[in-house]
Amino acid sequence: MTLHIDTVEQAMAITALMDGSARNIMANSDMPFLTEFWETEALVAALWDSTIDGGGTEAFATAQGRMYYDIDTDAVIDNDVFINSKYRWQIQPFYFSGANVIVEKFILEWEAELEGAITFHDNTHFFMGLSSAKDNDITQNGLIGFYLDSDVLKGKTDNGGTESTTGAIAATLTNWNKFRIEISDTSVIFSFNGVAQTEIITNLPNLSMYIVLGTRNETGASPLGMNIGNVRAWYEEAA
Repeated sequence: MTLHIDTVEQAMAITALMDGSARNIMANSDMPFLTEFWETEALVAALWDSTIDGGGTEAFATAQGRMYYDIDTDAVIDNDVFINSKYRWQIQPFYFSGANVIVEKFILEWEAELEGAITFHDNTHFFMGLSSAKDNDITQNGLIGFYLDSDVLKGKTDNGGTESTTGAIAATLTNWNKFRIEISDTSVIFSFNGVAQTEIITNLPNLSMYIVLGTRNETGASPLGMNIGNVRAWYEEAA
């Protein structure tokens, strides 16, 4: 029997059938969705790619009852570790809620914890969010995500090389934190631990994007890591 996987939803359904696990469906009217709680105890090859440079490592892990995916660099400068979705999501805020469209907004949320000194994480290659390329370089065009600006957490949108950013977000990134990005037709709202930042209403890219979560070792002084907890993404339907 040959399986044809055309959407994220189909991949999730097939994975659920194959591994016997239950999936929480965050979707309306069977639109594409993703829920990743690591109950498979592995990176699902049908859904995720990983880039682990050099002697870096990746593995399912647990701590204090929490299940997560652990990606770590080795103690080498410019060592990258990141995971990205194999599937792209339609991120078109100017068209959401317009005439003849199905979706009203797109929402991505996840939990994460950084390992190692924040000053050792490369500001240009620490990225969590949505990117038009399977890459964690925040200088590239077409992205919406959290990044580090002089080791301070902020949110950013980029449309064709022109950017808009949030203010500084007070964060202890070596704790477990919840991140959320909500994209509608007129704005992007970044939330950190349930607190929404001032919405961004300019430089909203209309692109298909991958989910990208990862970091880079800036100094090579010690290994660095990112623990990725629950991840979910879904569309909300226009009324």
